Amino acid sequence: MKRYFLKTRFIFFIAILLLTGCNQRPKVNQIKNSKGQTEIVEAEVFDAVKLKDQLVEIVKTAPNSGDLVDFINKIGYSYMADLTLPTQNAEKYITVAEQSLALGIYKFDLFYAKAYNRFDVVSQIFEVQEKLVSKIGLQGDIAVIQKYNERIKRNKENTDSLSVIISAVMNELAQDYLSGEHSGVYALSYISANIEGLYILTQIALMSKDNPEIIKVIGQQKDRVKTNYQLLEIMAGDPAVIPIIEKMKPILNSFSVPNFTGKQLAEVTPLIAGLRNEISK
Repeated sequence: MKRYFLKTRFIFFIAILLLTGCNQRPKVNQIKNSKGQTEIVEAEVFDAVKLKDQLVEIVKTAPNSGDLVDFINKIGYSYMADLTLPTQNAEKYITVAEQSLALGIYKFDLFYAKAYNRFDVVSQIFEVQEKLVSKIGLQGDIAVIQKYNERIKRNKENTDSLSVIISAVMNELAQDYLSGEHSGVYALSYISANIEGLYILTQIALMSKDNPEIIKVIGQQKDRVKTNYQLLEIMAGDPAVIPIIEKMKPILNSFSVPNFTGKQLAEVTPLIAGLRNEISK
């Protein structure tokens, strides 16, 4: 009887060890890389600090999201506030990933408002950015934004001075990214800033009724889309990134054709809108 009891306890102990081992295995996700190949990534292996050099190197050579703002401004379309993310939405973002993505969207919206001299909007976005970087814990960014915020308030009636100040603060924040420790946050914000730019540009294209100039420029954004996807691949160990990759893949496919036409624009516009709504909801 005693031997049976000991044997039962031993079997039970082994079962616990096996179950514990199973529970400690890294979670895995399947994604398709930029070449269309299926890869397995572990959800617990993502470490933004270890991957900093890769993330920084890609962003350093990547297209600037501000280029899209310049194009929108040059083709003569008026500022469309309805296409931007309302500043009051910032309060609902809880996780670091959500806050990082929102930070990028607001970054593009700030460039967009600056290009049209909407410094009333710029001021509101600066306040939102300060709150978001404080929640995330980007101490360097907090100091930079607070320093320039005072200058913005003092020059709120001088559009020329404000334009210079905004450019200066954005350049200083960009330098912080290259030297800071929060590469994952900055990479996500870079991704979402470009998604916001593509969203606004494609929505304007819908209103322009087959404007060949806009279609041509949108078709030239293949490298921008590919860069976003490469960053997402590197960060695929973060569970928050997986839904973004899944929505980004068909967008990448739409830009992979030799000639981007109105047909591709019609296909990709709702895809970009769906992704933008996913990261800003």
